[in-house]
Amino acid sequence: MIFIHYALALLFMLLFRPLIVSKYSGGRGKKSIYLTMYLIPVLVLLQATCGGLLYYSFPYIVIILSFISVAAHLAFRLDQSMKSLFITSIRDIRNLIILLGHWLLHAYGIVAITQLTNPVLHGSLLALVPFPTVFYILTSKFTDPSKLHAE
Repeated sequence: MIFIHYALALLFMLLFRPLIVSKYSGGRGKKSIYLTMYLIPVLVLLQATCGGLLYYSFPYIVIILSFISVAAHLAFRLDQSMKSLFITSIRDIRNLIILLGHWLLHAYGIVAITQLTNPVLHGSLLALVPFPTVFYILTSKFTDPSKLHAE
């Protein structure tokens, strides 16, 4: 759709701009440089390359951001004990909804990468969706800053 817009903009500029310039400027703009004639192909090239890169990397970006967002969400809790992290993740409805949202994004990334071409194998990968949360909760006791020893 964006390429159609660029093509129409270039076409209308080439067709109508000379008429408008000659009518309103009295012929002073005959030798004006059409910057847009040079800019539109550059924008088309940029759109094609960056759009393609984003299209192919989007599932990986979603998975990485879901890892980071789960870690950030759990890191902002004041009590970093394993028991507290687990209980507040289940009992507090706000935290549960946030974690379920992260898990849905993570599952979407896995489905987008695998496209479930082999449903048995790729479907079993969906069991790994809660892994970042469980990993953070299990290893939080090792990352408590108050327990660091100065050596």
